[in-house]
Amino acid sequence: MRRCLVETGFLLALNPKDRNHEWALRLLRNAKHGVCMVHISPAAPIELSLIMKSRGYSDEAIAETLAAMEEAIMLYTRPSFAALRLDHLQLAARLRSKYPELTFFDSIHAAIAIMDNYEYADLDPVIVKIFSEGKD
Repeated sequence: MRRCLVETGFLLALNPKDRNHEWALRLLRNAKHGVCMVHISPAAPIELSLIMKSRGYSDEAIAETLAAMEEAIMLYTRPSFAALRLDHLQLAARLRSKYPELTFFDSIHAAIAIMDNYEYADLDPVIVKIFSEGKD
């Protein structure tokens, strides 16, 4: 079974109004049918919370949104959360140095996927570039 790491883009795509909603549902359906196991990057809920806070959401609204996302995911699968270690952050910093266009959080997601051998399920062209170049 494929071990797929999902991150903030996936969480945002759980919103039916998101342009990538169908992609997120396809991942969840694949998990439900045993094609892949969903692992959520530990930095993703933090990044999502920061995005929502910066857009003026109240803490109560953030809590409700996170709960709704968890309920939606649980309709399909029981995800696990990948670990976050110091060596992940070391590689993330190296990736940002090599790929200046890589965001702080995306570098963490990518480092976790690389070091822990996850298939990184993401649509971001920068991430696709990094993984096509051999993940170094």
